[in-house]
Amino acid sequence: MDNNNARVFMKKVMSIAPSYGFEEFEVAFGGGSSMGIEILKGEVSNFENSNDQAISFRGKLNGQMGSASTTDINDDGIAFLLTEAKANAEVLDDEDEDFFYCDPDNSVLVSDLRSGAYDKNSYERFKKIGLELEKAILDSDPRINDVDYLSIGCSTGFFILMNSKGLDLYRDSDSVTIVAEARAEEDGVTKTKDNFWYGVDIDKFDQDAFVRKLKDELVSKFGAKSITSGQYDVIFGNEAMISMLSTFFGVFSSYGMQKGISLLAGKEGEKIASDLVTIKELPMYEKALMKSDFDDEGVHIDDKAFINKGVFETAFYNLKTANKAGKKSTGNGYRGNISTTNIVFENGDKSFDELCKFVGDGLYITDLAGLHAGANEISGDFSLLCEGYLIKDGKVSKPVEQITVADNFFNVLKKIVAVGNDPFSHPGKNGEMFCPSVVVKNVSVSGEE
Repeated sequence: MDNNNARVFMKKVMSIAPSYGFEEFEVAFGGGSSMGIEILKGEVSNFENSNDQAISFRGKLNGQMGSASTTDINDDGIAFLLTEAKANAEVLDDEDEDFFYCDPDNSVLVSDLRSGAYDKNSYERFKKIGLELEKAILDSDPRINDVDYLSIGCSTGFFILMNSKGLDLYRDSDSVTIVAEARAEEDGVTKTKDNFWYGVDIDKFDQDAFVRKLKDELVSKFGAKSITSGQYDVIFGNEAMISMLSTFFGVFSSYGMQKGISLLAGKEGEKIASDLVTIKELPMYEKALMKSDFDDEGVHIDDKAFINKGVFETAFYNLKTANKAGKKSTGNGYRGNISTTNIVFENGDKSFDELCKFVGDGLYITDLAGLHAGANEISGDFSLLCEGYLIKDGKVSKPVEQITVADNFFNVLKKIVAVGNDPFSHPGKNGEMFCPSVVVKNVSVSGEE
């Protein structure tokens, strides 16, 4: 169903909703398509091409918010939506009030992120790129003997939300993703490493840079050993730091604070991190592929530093949690959840080489494993398997493995003593996260006894 037909159907749902007793309501429609291939041993091993659409309804009945969704875009689907949402509302007993919102001066909100490059994506194009990429990886080093996984995928879609207050919200996007994992062997020892690329225009994929990064990081693992247990000054590489920040990011949500599952509850305005730590939400960040300055509740999103020079300035609020706290929404409401757009950990003034010189002797961590099992998102404690390199005399030295790094996320924020200018980015649902490498003092590392 296209944009226009979706709107016609949504308005039909809205015209019927009052007859079911709903006082206020919203209807959301999402539609899109995706395509992907997988390459294995010189052949296309898998191909998928799909189209999806779904409609959802949320309505207020006797002060409670009922919801339902369906993929049946027909009259039977309307009856199901409204009946299920009503039944849902009748059994709820939520003391915190839900809201619908519309700024009368900004009732129509549009975020058109279509790149114009999506039509370049095709099975034949992806097949050609995939086969060439697999061959280039295998040819990049004689120790690389297999590409265990290689996929190229693309997706495009649009989202419409309309509510009984008059809000009419539209956004669309498209993207391309390439993922590869290679395996190498030397002296009977096998190592693996993956790499990924994402963008909107397949023509901007740099195969040489992709292969070089994958090869260099893979073969540099050979000769890795454990190290003596102890306290180390650690460079958390930009990718490792993104993994850590993503794992504990929920502590900045007002929902978690109000439910008593975030240790940052009541600490807005307090110092929680090093002076070197400034982390912002920048919805229209120029380096990001995804940009939108409004959330799914129709609230405008301003640039904001939620940590500013170590001070926790604000949590992320949607309409519901903001009302409970007696505050204004920060524009972080996404279909009943709290989420963010582009998160930017502000760069420091040191190159990676300068970070190594700053550390002198220590540890550079490139990969963290077991983040879901080994990290407690409430207490902030973590104990994680990791890989990386020793830093000796201010330079990256021997690779290390079979070690565990243990500390506390909140303490890590306080112990950051240097920040790099080497940001890495990783895509999320509504935006991207940008993060440089950082130096953390006195981190516990378990290796050899």
